[in-house]
Amino acid sequence: MTEPLDPKLATQRLPGSPSPIPPPPRIPPPPSARKSAGYSVTQHFEGLDDVQPQRGQPLTVERWQALPLFAGMEEEALARFQAAMEPVAFARGQQILKQGEPGAHMFVLESGRVRIVVRDAQQVVVFEKIAEAPAILGEMALITQEPRTATVVAEDDVQCLQIAKPTLSDLFMRHPETGVFLTRLVGERLMETSGIRKVGKYEVVGRLGSGGVATVFEARHPTLGMPVALKMLSHALVFDPTFSAHFDEEARLVASLDHDNIVRVLDVEHAYGTKFIVMEKLSGDLLESLIDNGPQLEWQNARRILREICGALAYSHAHGLIHRDIKPANVFLLADGKVKLLDFGIATRPGGTSGGKIIGTPYYMSPEQICNLPVDGRSDLYSLGILAYELLARKLPFDADQLQDLLAKHVQEPLPDIRALVPNIPADLAEFIARACAKRPEDRFQTCKDAQAFLKAAAEVPVLNKFAMSALTVTYHTSKRELVERVLAEASRQLEGTAGIAFFLAHRDASE
Repeated sequence: MTEPLDPKLATQRLPGSPSPIPPPPRIPPPPSARKSAGYSVTQHFEGLDDVQPQRGQPLTVERWQALPLFAGMEEEALARFQAAMEPVAFARGQQILKQGEPGAHMFVLESGRVRIVVRDAQQVVVFEKIAEAPAILGEMALITQEPRTATVVAEDDVQCLQIAKPTLSDLFMRHPETGVFLTRLVGERLMETSGIRKVGKYEVVGRLGSGGVATVFEARHPTLGMPVALKMLSHALVFDPTFSAHFDEEARLVASLDHDNIVRVLDVEHAYGTKFIVMEKLSGDLLESLIDNGPQLEWQNARRILREICGALAYSHAHGLIHRDIKPANVFLLADGKVKLLDFGIATRPGGTSGGKIIGTPYYMSPEQICNLPVDGRSDLYSLGILAYELLARKLPFDADQLQDLLAKHVQEPLPDIRALVPNIPADLAEFIARACAKRPEDRFQTCKDAQAFLKAAAEVPVLNKFAMSALTVTYHTSKRELVERVLAEASRQLEGTAGIAFFLAHRDASE
């Protein structure tokens, strides 16, 4: 087990918070300590209890992880899986599965060999092979109601572990982290030419990408022929009752969003033990690819990208959704350069928490998100600030070999000055990053609209060949305040949205 987070992180107050930060749950280690394989993926962390396998030989992680469907699963989750299975032996020549019959069990072949035979409607053998341990048999029974597609006979005396569909469902409900197995199973079968090729009414064409909480496929509407993107949520999230309970409501809210810089959600499908979000399919590339492989952005283009993300977030916040997973992999750049914000899969309402868990992408998470404090739009702003730092410096501000150390840096360490890496960065972009990434939410921009206005003014005024500044001071009797405010409000309305003009309005009472 991973040691608990740094004790300093567990006891420190987040500046301005009303009470000490509660200790985050214990967190299993990621598959790698570097960005390319671990902390840039959306993750769903939850404390894991000590595991005592109840039967069979001690779990050999390497042996089980050699099976593609278990590859990458943590040792504790594998142990839970094994402990839920029942040992069963088959003598040489004994039938384990029969083609055409219904099935409700999956088997893991621990020792020995089996013969797999597939026959056509005329009982002619069309496929036959010998499989050696370790191997998985009959797994399709866990995700479909279709009869067995092959007959499996013991070639030797064999030892297996078996698990029934109801037992597996119970395991996933009690320990959602084991659900990664089912996610991988469904994903693999969707990509096989002889596997499952439809999700509801949508025909699967290929895979577009995958991450910690979702896998995205390209699909087509069967009658309209319209290309769409199908995002399959991880079973680890779907089987988590605290997540699943609010998912449908949030999906309806996301589907109602209508903004030029937010990907359109078209439909939701429930299939194969999980949920699929149907979205418009986009042509272009992820901002992540631009950062990793593209040329350095011009400052004006960087400001525009950040402004468009701010606009998308301001809109979603106004409609009651905090994204919670702002990162380059969730920002899409269309061929014309326009931004599309993706993946509201872990969005929450303002004031929401993660219910004792840590959900998000470690490289980009705000201090309050890490510490399970209530979040609002300023949490998304922090993540956007980290994104902006990476976009302009081509390097993340915080990194560590251990996950708990990375999270502690977000909470405790000052943001490294980006000017040390990018000496020629314009002052406004450096200030934007510093303010967005302030540790205390009250020290950040208070809304994404404020941040967008800051970037807009910085983009327009400095690039003019010549600019002038006019100032107006109005001194008046308090009885004329309503008139003055009405006139200034009208001036503000006319000037605020005009390109090339930065308008600032301030007021001071006579008593100040």
